[in-house]
Amino acid sequence: SSQQPATKMIGHVTSSYHSTTLGHSFAMALIEDGRALIGCELSVPMPDKNHRVKVVKPIFYDPENKRVNA
Repeated sequence: SSQQPATKMIGHVTSSYHSTTLGHSFAMALIEDGRALIGCELSVPMPDKNHRVKVVKPIFYDPENKRVNA
């Protein structure tokens, strides 16, 4: 049997939600050096498979606040 290589854990998902506005799910996580990883893709192990995710800025939808001021 072959073994999977060890993966360094750099954080954990704190919560996840489905967004009708975005059309997909998103999650919040605490990640070591998270701001330095903005734009990077990471792997999140889940019971069904490893999911590829992208680290984005904390304000990822309407950063100019145009929806509120419209």
